[in-house]
Amino acid sequence: MRKFLISVASGFVAVLPRWADAQEPTFCDCQDDRIRMAIAPMRLAEALAKFTSITRCPASLDMDRMKGWPTRAVRATVVEGHLTSKQALARMLRSTSLASTPINGVVSVGN
Repeated sequence: MRKFLISVASGFVAVLPRWADAQEPTFCDCQDDRIRMAIAPMRLAEALAKFTSITRCPASLDMDRMKGWPTRAVRATVVEGHLTSKQALARMLRSTSLASTPINGVVSVGN
């Protein structure tokens, strides 16, 4: 009986990490579905925060790639319509020379 309980307990421990991963909430949800977007022109960092809250696709400025740029002065272009997250970012960055790069489910914006 003792061997049985030990084997059951060790089997449970082996499955536990996978179960824990499956139960974690997933905020990152970069999908190609079109969703309704309405983001006014504003500072880029604020626009990226709004983009993230609407799309659930984390996007942020890559400060290493932004060295030498006055990040507070960079403004995003208006984004309106039913768009994918990729289309929305392209419109947002249209008036800048910045580019977005997906990295492990997160979007990095920089020069």
